[in-house]
Amino acid sequence: MKNILLFFIALLLFPTNASAQGETLYGITPQGIIYKINPETCEYCPILDVGDATPDFGISDLVVLPDGNILVLTSTGLKLFDPPSEDPIWTDNENYIGAILAPDGLVYLSTPGNNGLDAGLSVFDPASNTITFIGYWPYAMVVQEFFYQNGILYAQASQGPGNYVNKLVHVDLADPGNTVIVQQNPPFNLAGGTNGGFASGGYSTQIFGSNALYQYDAASNGYSLLCNFPPGIGLGGFAGLTDLPAGMGGDPCICLTYAGTVTPTLLQLCLTNSVTVPYNNNATLESGDGLEYILFSDPSDTLGSIIVRSNSPLIAFNPATMQTGVTYYLATIAGNKVNNIVDLNDPCLDISNTAAQVIWQPRPTVSFSVANPDVCVGGCLTLDVTFTGTPVFSLSGNIKSGGNVVGSFNQNFVSNTGTLQVCAPSGVSPGSLLVEAKTLVDGYCVCQ
Repeated sequence: MKNILLFFIALLLFPTNASAQGETLYGITPQGIIYKINPETCEYCPILDVGDATPDFGISDLVVLPDGNILVLTSTGLKLFDPPSEDPIWTDNENYIGAILAPDGLVYLSTPGNNGLDAGLSVFDPASNTITFIGYWPYAMVVQEFFYQNGILYAQASQGPGNYVNKLVHVDLADPGNTVIVQQNPPFNLAGGTNGGFASGGYSTQIFGSNALYQYDAASNGYSLLCNFPPGIGLGGFAGLTDLPAGMGGDPCICLTYAGTVTPTLLQLCLTNSVTVPYNNNATLESGDGLEYILFSDPSDTLGSIIVRSNSPLIAFNPATMQTGVTYYLATIAGNKVNNIVDLNDPCLDISNTAAQVIWQPRPTVSFSVANPDVCVGGCLTLDVTFTGTPVFSLSGNIKSGGNVVGSFNQNFVSNTGTLQVCAPSGVSPGSLLVEAKTLVDGYCVCQ
């Protein structure tokens, strides 16, 4: 993973206001990850993940307060966070769909109403965490996203009843009923929710989807494309957007790259078999990240003892670098890919916090011995049998005379030594008998 990704201005559609020097924006994804964005350079990085405390695809907006706390608007109510903590320090169950921090330090909130027919404006006082209802919007108007531009408070709104039509409005905070329409059918998404947001200065992810940052000029109804963001952000872009109070540089970047988990099991394999890393397919990768499967020898020095790095979970035994009977470890690593290889120096490199163990066992062997190999036709002989490998052993084979099979045997052995009785059938011509192992199975291997 990179701390910062870069995307550049791709297209100028209409002239608009230049971005302010040092401007910083925050955008929140539908899954609750908050990103810091520089609209001048298009640099961005995650700064907080509040997904555990917010409903997926139920986030509509966010506001950064002067003390650095972040107010998130969700379908289950307001949640106030004090970074870097991911747990809310205050909550409220009322549903709001748009918010703006005013110059007086108060946060103004828009309510969706009942099918838009009684939507209105409330104010939140961060000093006391109290909310006061101010009044209703004009008839059948729903306001979703606020932004200041050139000292004027605008909002993206829709108005019905019935077929709600997109509007740009000039907001009257003292009496929301006096809010007036400035532009008919401006070029933003009709609905709020996961379709993007607005920040002061006219910055918007509401124009043509939420995976791009535009700057909108309310006076001319024009806009310019500033940054494109990869589809991987939020699986749907930004659900809300806000600017930071003056003089605030924003929170430090965090790492979201997650290598997932590996089932911590012990795998004992026959030497000829490859091992499959028991990865649980649950990694989280940011744009530009890659996932690799590794085999290493020292759990106290994972990166320093890597023997195999692979893009495939299937890892084969290599006699040049591995030994039988030795415990090796299997894990996943994730991080920024450079030349198609995960960069082990990536500061956000992540290693699965669980690992599996694998031991390759040598193929078993069997040997026969007898003190006196002479036997009469029709007689039997007891052979001493010695195995290498892991009991229980299952041995089958043939008795041959003159190249012809004249008998067979199939016997199990619970230890590495035992005896096997072989007989010379009647009718066999005098001469040599060959005792030949055909199949040998131990606790891990099948040899034929």
